[in-house]
Amino acid sequence: MSGSKIQKYAPEPVSIARAVVASIPFVGGALDHLIFDKADAIRTKNIEAALSALADRVATLQDSALDKKWFESEEALAVFRLMTEKTAYEPDKEKIKILGSVAAACGTVKHSADPHKLSVIEHLSKLSSLQIKLLSVIAGISPREQTFSNGGLEQKATAVWLSDITDALRAGPQFWSGTMQVYQELEILESLNTIRRFNLFVGNDTGYVITGLGARAASYVGTSKP
Repeated sequence: MSGSKIQKYAPEPVSIARAVVASIPFVGGALDHLIFDKADAIRTKNIEAALSALADRVATLQDSALDKKWFESEEALAVFRLMTEKTAYEPDKEKIKILGSVAAACGTVKHSADPHKLSVIEHLSKLSSLQIKLLSVIAGISPREQTFSNGGLEQKATAVWLSDITDALRAGPQFWSGTMQVYQELEILESLNTIRRFNLFVGNDTGYVITGLGARAASYVGTSKP
């Protein structure tokens, strides 16, 4: 048998992959349909949603707020490519809108000269939409000084306090459904170097300091709001 005939009858890589997926017990058929039939449609729909959010944000800006030359730059291409990559299969629809809107904010006069745009999008892509909005709430709270004393010990600290965060969340508007596990969400923000917990030796409150990366990311999210 010639080499051409062997090539002709060899199974295609996609066919092999589909066979492997289909052979998975109980869920193989559903996964096969999702990966090989629906994936392209999901990707297209998500990218369209991100671009729509980008367009909506640009439409709300004044002409003087846009750096039009930036939208012709290689950096703009890199931003849009990263936005596409991060939103293509993202299940959080609200996060898709946020990332699209943040990409638009990259082209504003305020941010066009910032060399850290890609890091901002990369960082925000690791957060859920709820965590991004929680970060915006924290960034909007002014740090304040508190004095704590206990058993002859005294400590002064300036931070954004957990009590202030919960008060701001109660004041609204509510951007979550059900019950938000605030402390757990704050731990995730902390683990991703977005906020840093302030260590107290005395006192019964918890303080947080927003990191440089967190403040930079929050400024893009804030800019992206209509």
